[in-house]
Amino acid sequence: MSNPPVKPAPQGWVFQRHPQTFAGHAGPFYFREEGDPTPGVGFFSEPHHANLGMVVHGGALMTLADMSLFDICFRGTGGSFPAVTVTLNSEFINPAPIDAFIEATGELIKAGKSLLFARGFVHCGEKKLLAFSGTIKRLS
Repeated sequence: MSNPPVKPAPQGWVFQRHPQTFAGHAGPFYFREEGDPTPGVGFFSEPHHANLGMVVHGGALMTLADMSLFDICFRGTGGSFPAVTVTLNSEFINPAPIDAFIEATGELIKAGKSLLFARGFVHCGEKKLLAFSGTIKRLS
């Protein structure tokens, strides 16, 4: 399966290419521009993100939340580093529409020496779709 065509990034966002990774097949994903301290990862929901009910599949929203977890922690600590997800918790709030820009953002709760804790929301405009919290572990 080939990657879908990439739409131009919304203002203040940049496309991040990951062609041979899961994110490359699940996206494409956009990140807030470097230098913006507000965490943010988003994607344009398209038919290939749909479930049988023709709304965005929960797994697509969870993927977005997981990617956002890293963006939140990296921006909150001032840099990127090798890390893995330890936990990712979620509550689905509303269905996510197809053909919309969906984004995730949140806040760093605590940054320890090896574990970082964050929480946030996935939303479409003002409509909250999913609440999430999680922990990532720095790798040495």
